[in-house]
Amino acid sequence: MRAHSFIVPKDVQERLITESTIAGDIQAHNGDIGEKEAADFAKKACQHARCLYATLAYIKRGADICALLNEGITDKDLPLVRKPNDRNAPLYLRCGKHVQTMTTWRPKYRENFDRVQWWMTSPVFEYGEHYSLDEKAVLPFVPLDANEASLGTKQGGYSEVYPVRIHPAHHNFWKSTAQQENGPLVAVKQLFSSDETEFRKESTILKALGPKNHPHLIKLLTTYEMGKKYHLMFPYANANLRKYWEDHPFPSFDGDTVLWSLKQMSGIAKGLQLIHDFRVTVPLSVPGAGTIDIRLGKGKGLGQLKVEKGEQWFGRHGDIKPENVLWFAEDHYSPYPHHMGVLQIADFGLGRFHGRDSRSGVNPETVKSSPTYEPPECKMKLPVSRAYDIWSLGCIYLEFITWLLRGSAAIDGFADFRGRYATDTGINDDNFFTITTEEGMPKATVREQVSAWSEQLHSDKNCSKLIHDLLDLTMSELLVIESEKRSKANWLCIRFQKLLNQAETNSEYCLKPVPRKPVSGRSNSAPHLDPPKADGKRNSVTFLEQEKPSFSKTQFKVHNTEIPRDLVLRNLGTPSFKAKNVGKTTTWPLPQRQQTAHG
Repeated sequence: MRAHSFIVPKDVQERLITESTIAGDIQAHNGDIGEKEAADFAKKACQHARCLYATLAYIKRGADICALLNEGITDKDLPLVRKPNDRNAPLYLRCGKHVQTMTTWRPKYRENFDRVQWWMTSPVFEYGEHYSLDEKAVLPFVPLDANEASLGTKQGGYSEVYPVRIHPAHHNFWKSTAQQENGPLVAVKQLFSSDETEFRKESTILKALGPKNHPHLIKLLTTYEMGKKYHLMFPYANANLRKYWEDHPFPSFDGDTVLWSLKQMSGIAKGLQLIHDFRVTVPLSVPGAGTIDIRLGKGKGLGQLKVEKGEQWFGRHGDIKPENVLWFAEDHYSPYPHHMGVLQIADFGLGRFHGRDSRSGVNPETVKSSPTYEPPECKMKLPVSRAYDIWSLGCIYLEFITWLLRGSAAIDGFADFRGRYATDTGINDDNFFTITTEEGMPKATVREQVSAWSEQLHSDKNCSKLIHDLLDLTMSELLVIESEKRSKANWLCIRFQKLLNQAETNSEYCLKPVPRKPVSGRSNSAPHLDPPKADGKRNSVTFLEQEKPSFSKTQFKVHNTEIPRDLVLRNLGTPSFKAKNVGKTTTWPLPQRQQTAHG
């Protein structure tokens, strides 16, 4: 991230540099140029060379605009090139041709021109465009206030993300305010890799889906290459879904909240359908992405995660988790904004699969992707498909329903409840499935604690017919071991639309409590809630004394055996693994206050 540098914004140049001011400058220093000729030069300068004249005027050589225009030099030729460490070297065009007008200048003027031209040529970013910028270019980022500056840079395994505010005259992303300090923040994602193919894998699907203007997919604003690094710009999120849940620990079980939650769950499914239906131009079969090395466990070496035949040509997300679902208090592109905000899927490179492919430019010290939401085929060494994302979506939906019925503390309680100690790695995982061995063959099942948790949610005192249907859909069509039997994204959207239609027209279906009695005794082992407080808020999840599980609270636990570092780091990002001094994985930086206004 570059510190703020001085620029003269485009709107300031347009306000100060007019035809009359240019013509006056020309005539004041060129007595042999008449009024009409000066006016003609001034008009041409305002149309084609305002930045060029601004640079000349700043170094007190404004009248030279006439000679430069006669030479055919305009703004499209900027920046002019100067040979480094040579005061006597002439300025020349990028094609190598010398600028004749400047050959008679004293060296200090050429030096000053080379320095000042960058102040006048800061790029103007337009939605959907890509820019190749010189390393010396001054980006049009204005200073952040103290709170915003404290957000800092967030690093992942493949990129770093930091907040910026672009001067309102230097972008067309949304309607700008007159005061530059009140404009929304933008997130700049800088890829560590300098490989153009990797950049295309990240940007192609984003650009292709951008014109569809889907309210539940993150918007790629623009991209640029600078200093051999690729950058992507996005709107800056107020929070991710994990933080949204934590910031709203006691949701009201009312029509507004329940319908908003249902619409967001449905919207995420629709956004995922667009990703899954997208035909990629950079397939997963390119080097470093078609076959992925994975650590199988102690003494088992490396395995390979393969993509099903034909699947390499379709988009997929590969890392659906609450940290990659962003919450925006205000969507600048939505024609129908909701006062509770909107959730958008973010960070969907093509087939990333938790960042475990062997891409170049990866910083292994910062790979912290979470295996919590991975489907069982990952550990069973089976080929993966778009159904990979469907399992992950089911995990999120179960947590979403948990939050809606019991609050944010229950999500951590759920993670603790399903946590299992893995003897081969020395790590306590919180997957939604368990792998056992039968007759020498691995077999996966939905973890018993996950089914027990679902049953207890069915028996919650607030559980309505809608919530029953959501739970049944999640457990019977999404959290399904056999990937080919999971619901497809398009069918999932149809199911959600039916639920939405019924919920919007029938408040009893949406809100009337009809708790079910557990069909088995396994839900009795799940954590229960304390009675509501006097103010109506729910207490945190507690285990009934007589029903405490034998395992301790899930935590980062390691034996004195050598554990693969990448596996250890990946697990730091899950909700159950909260080692000291290690924050939760956040792909995107999160503001400490809403970025809808800046004072």
